[in-house]
Amino acid sequence: MQSDSSAVRIRKHNAKISPEPTVPGPDTSPVFGVTLERLREDGQLVCGLPHIPSPALTPGVQQRGLFRLSGSVVRTRQLRLMWDRGERMDLVEEDVSNVASLLKLFFRELPSPIIPEPQRKDLVLSLTEKLSSLPVDNHSILSYLLHFLSRVASHSQSNHMPVENLATVFGPCIFQ
Repeated sequence: MQSDSSAVRIRKHNAKISPEPTVPGPDTSPVFGVTLERLREDGQLVCGLPHIPSPALTPGVQQRGLFRLSGSVVRTRQLRLMWDRGERMDLVEEDVSNVASLLKLFFRELPSPIIPEPQRKDLVLSLTEKLSSLPVDNHSILSYLLHFLSRVASHSQSNHMPVENLATVFGPCIFQ
């Protein structure tokens, strides 16, 4: 069968931006894929927060699917490269989905998690302790639900429901 160049291409729904090495501009340091400590040392933190595009998301906080629906992979990659090169950008004029994708990419590319492993263990232990103080019926149903959702997530290749999707669906149900 011949390939038709006029055929419509369907964008892969779960396409993700992969890390690419960037060449910082003169007098700039990369923002993506570096530690928070390095961002602080490079003067790229303001009041302890990195120069990330969250203020540009303010007009879009009511947009349906914000953070769930990805922006343009190509445009997000362009924005990332511009950001790492220290180029000035007016993200308020940018499509909100692209800015949301840029923010998620920043967090995803951090070399270490926001909650480091030792603190994560302490957090899980204290959470486990708090959960054990739930009323018996609440504890039982939560335990059942978590075990069931774990089984669902173990089949995410076929049902397309990884832990992240399940958390999106059931988080509001659990916490109302």
